Amino acid sequence: MNKAVHALVYVILAVAGVALYFEINLSEKKELLKDSNEQLRNCIVKLSSFIEAEDTTAAPGLEAKKDVSAREAREVDDPDTENLLEDYHPEYENVDTKSMNWGDAQAVQLRKLYYLEDGSKKPDLATPGKFITKGPGTAQELIDKIIERAGKQKEALKKTRAELKNLREKLQVLVGDYNKLPKEIRLNKIDLEKKDKEIETLTKEKAEVEDNLQKSQEEVKELKNEVVSLKEEVTAAKDETIAAKEALDKAKETVDNMKAILQKRTAEPRAAVGPVTGGGQLTNGDKGTIQTVSNEKLFAVIKFDDAALDELIGSDRNGALPPHEMLVVRDEKGADGAQKKRIVGKVRLRQWTPKSNLVTAEILQDWQQAPIEKGDVVRPD
Repeated sequence: MNKAVHALVYVILAVAGVALYFEINLSEKKELLKDSNEQLRNCIVKLSSFIEAEDTTAAPGLEAKKDVSAREAREVDDPDTENLLEDYHPEYENVDTKSMNWGDAQAVQLRKLYYLEDGSKKPDLATPGKFITKGPGTAQELIDKIIERAGKQKEALKKTRAELKNLREKLQVLVGDYNKLPKEIRLNKIDLEKKDKEIETLTKEKAEVEDNLQKSQEEVKELKNEVVSLKEEVTAAKDETIAAKEALDKAKETVDNMKAILQKRTAEPRAAVGPVTGGGQLTNGDKGTIQTVSNEKLFAVIKFDDAALDELIGSDRNGALPPHEMLVVRDEKGADGAQKKRIVGKVRLRQWTPKSNLVTAEILQDWQQAPIEKGDVVRPD
């Protein structure tokens, strides 16, 4: 009996030793498990501060209209536009979101592994021998909730990244379009500088044209004044022409008569003819100028001044015209540049035209040194 008791005591001591050994090892593991669970719970609680509590709401649609009308040389008041933000999700810009921010209550719930009903664990019918770990008040409830929110936040992050890529591609296109503008602007500036130079040149030419136009207008004005003066002179000349025409008609009659006489004379040898005396006596000096002349027909029409005509036929114009022979002279420049008188011929007075200063004369061919011209001067021999 004593031996049996001693054996039992030894067995109990052995079992107690083993139990103590396991107790010591399990105690360390329990502390480790406790610390791990505590660390995990604290991590989940901290993680809740980074998880959004709910989805962001959609903000009003944004617009960024790009002018897509054709670039033409015309003004467009209402151009065609394209909204670059048509497919943009502005809710992704919302940074004022609330996180889950769990506290002590959630930390306590995270310690509850099993679902309790009336303070007791409820068996899991789907898994015999185990208890339900899901449901209200369990740690799994909070874990599922934070995983759900984390998944939605990840999905929103993926969409945000896709939106950023889309915006980057649109930005690259816009930058390409923008980079074309400086080149176009530079080309337009070159064209504008050319046009400015052309405008400057045209402005100068316009100023010159206006100046020439003003000068032309002044010249036209002067010409008009000259025309008026010429018209007055023409009117006066017409009066003189009428008188001269009458004198010329009478002179033609005399010339026709003289022509027959001269034809006879030219057929006969002529004796030298000296000065013809009789009638008025002429003083020295120029007396008249040749108005009309015909060296072929040997006659000339002379216009005497009033004083010379008075000497020839009297101041009352009733005397007979004496057949004076008169020298025809012309003013010429000599080799030294001085003016001198040159005798070019001689005429004999034949007929006076009444009421005028015109006298028809015969050109003495024997005395002719050069063809007599209009404007030559007659003076006494």
